[in-house]
Amino acid sequence: MAKKGQAVEKIALQCTECKRKNYTTFKNRKNLQGKMEKNKYCKWERKHTLHKETKIK
Repeated sequence: MAKKGQAVEKIALQCTECKRKNYTTFKNRKNLQGKMEKNKYCKWERKHTLHKETKIK
């Protein structure tokens, strides 16, 4: 998590088809204000799918 005054926070990328959190990455809140979306490989679906940003618990 981003601490007070820091711009970088840790996020998880969730597959839109199987709803599993497959990847974790860092996001700079100053450069990217909206939700991050990337096409990544899902090993459960065995294909490239759209992954959207979610929070890490």
